[in-house]
Amino acid sequence: MADKKNLDPWAIGPETDEIGPATGEKKSESGAAGFDATQWHEVKKGETLWKIAEQYYGDGSLYQKIFAANRDILKDPDRINIGQKLRIP
Repeated sequence: MADKKNLDPWAIGPETDEIGPATGEKKSESGAAGFDATQWHEVKKGETLWKIAEQYYGDGSLYQKIFAANRDILKDPDRINIGQKLRIP
């Protein structure tokens, strides 16, 4: 393969079958380059997981999806702290 600094990072050619920058990122089994679509939300005063779920999903009862995605930092869905950064799946 030619020297990477001389390649157009968005080019498709014999050196690569991927579209996008040459990052060394592995493709998934489906052949698609890895993509992280995770949204993040910083908790503000007065917010609850219910209110955050209403904001992102239009349905507060889906707060459990947010709780499940943040089990590493949340132990109780009723106890979130101002400034916490939550994953929104």
